[in-house]
Amino acid sequence: MTIESSTPGAESPEGGGDALIGATLQGLRLAAAEVEQVATIAEAFQRSLLPERLPEIAGLASSARYLAGPTDAQVGGDWYDLIELRDGLAGVAIGDVVGSGLDAAAKMARLQNALRVYAVDGLRPSVALERMNGFARQAAGGPTATVLYGVVDPEQGRMHLASAGHPPPLIIGPQGDAWFAEGRAGCPLGVVRFPAYEEATISLEPGSTVVLYTDGLIERPGVSLDEGLDWLRSFAAGISGGLDVLCSTLLRASFHEASQADDVALLAVRVDSVDPERMELTLTAEPESLVYMRRAVGRWLRVAGANNAETYEMLVACGETCANAVAHAYQAGEASSYAIEGRRRDGAVELEVRDFGRWREPRGGPEGRGLRLISQLVDKLEIDRTATGTAVRMRRAVSGPAPPKGHR
Repeated sequence: MTIESSTPGAESPEGGGDALIGATLQGLRLAAAEVEQVATIAEAFQRSLLPERLPEIAGLASSARYLAGPTDAQVGGDWYDLIELRDGLAGVAIGDVVGSGLDAAAKMARLQNALRVYAVDGLRPSVALERMNGFARQAAGGPTATVLYGVVDPEQGRMHLASAGHPPPLIIGPQGDAWFAEGRAGCPLGVVRFPAYEEATISLEPGSTVVLYTDGLIERPGVSLDEGLDWLRSFAAGISGGLDVLCSTLLRASFHEASQADDVALLAVRVDSVDPERMELTLTAEPESLVYMRRAVGRWLRVAGANNAETYEMLVACGETCANAVAHAYQAGEASSYAIEGRRRDGAVELEVRDFGRWREPRGGPEGRGLRLISQLVDKLEIDRTATGTAVRMRRAVSGPAPPKGHR
């Protein structure tokens, strides 16, 4: 006789195995959710450190992209920056921190902020990288990183450049020819104690484009770095359109046949050409716009043939007019803008500043001290006030001949 007995609550070996598998799967789901959450946080943190909007710099157009890697292992180390410097110069930077996740993003933030400080202080690129290397070794958690930093002078048409182990920038000429900027890439940041970084000077014709990128754009499994660089040079040279089109097309083409394996940062700047016969500019009527106005109008005046004294006095007159438009033409909270048009005619330059609001009557009589100052700096002054805005027209003879059209 067989007697079967059972104990309440007891589980069979099979049941215990199912419970163990269920617990393991649940643990894997939680771990996967945690990894995904960390990746999301790392990407959000990194994006918050990148410029929300690239600054407007007279003589330069710009566009940038950042594309996070597909997993947490690739998020966190790539960055770009465009920095407005003194005297109309622009700092361009791109870097790649070795590592992944939040740790790499945090180290990236320290390096990015350090470079901004050195750039605003006016350090030349080679010296800035030397300082960054010391900072990386002592204060930024010891990261290893590749960084490229350049200073672009739109008016002179040149870029001073130094590299800490970073891929070279691509230069696309105004006719579509493309080449990589020459210069020795020094060692990455954080590798040696006292590195030496060489500085190269690159000539940039009007209409030239500088493309800075991280290696995620050109590296593929089974493809050498040289092959990736050759692809970038040949493909980018054939892209027509603005900088937004250039950046978007490069990213789409780069991952057309192979899946993305790393995050990518991409920054493109283009040196605007200047027409000595005509200039048009529209700005928001806010005090910050006056700096951009002075640089853009000053560049055009010099190209149009004005000498230093003539340029200075016309800028004072134009600046006074634009400041009046900012301060007096609009009510608080009202949508506001002003436009500047410049022409060269018969050995003289003409500037017209037009707003679209209603001026309050200036103190000191209808002319005002500002308008009296303007009249002393120009040969001819006209003011046209209508219900739709005010136009101030200024004309002054210049001593230099106008260069051929298309000249910088």
